Amino acid sequence: MKKLLETKLLLETPIFKVTDNYLIDPAGHEIRRILVEHGGSTVAMPVDERKRVLMVRQYRFPVRKYLWELPAGKIDEGETALKAARRELQEETGYRARRWTKLITFYPSPGFQQEKMTVFLAEELTAGKAHVIEDEDLEVEWFPLKQVEQDIAGGKIIDAKTIIGVQMYRSLSRVRK
Repeated sequence: MKKLLETKLLLETPIFKVTDNYLIDPAGHEIRRILVEHGGSTVAMPVDERKRVLMVRQYRFPVRKYLWELPAGKIDEGETALKAARRELQEETGYRARRWTKLITFYPSPGFQQEKMTVFLAEELTAGKAHVIEDEDLEVEWFPLKQVEQDIAGGKIIDAKTIIGVQMYRSLSRVRK
């Protein structure tokens, strides 16, 4: 196990912090790691009784593209992952779900960040009014599950949380039968 010797704060934003960390391994080698510290995020996978998936399309500056993905966002201080998923679904799409099932928790990129994501299946949906944050330019649309799977296989949907959520939903669907 590596031992942390020192941490320096390089950047702090409302979403994450960047730290410069110095560690020592059991053999005595000093190691430097830059780390993105993130409080975690949550994902809602809304699926209706017709096996359609509600997705959002938004511009993602880091990849310079619009992406279709499941509604998601960061977990605010004091929130659980489930509470944040409920909030994000309602804010981004206007929908609420009566039934929630945890599908999976994973680290999207553990090589440089500590963010943990949890994906929840949202079912028994009712429509409402979205409350999108000012800087989010979202398009919301229902897609048949088969089309989402084809778009993943064809490289049209390339968002990791969406791919993982759909695969876990498929696994759960096989177990429920």
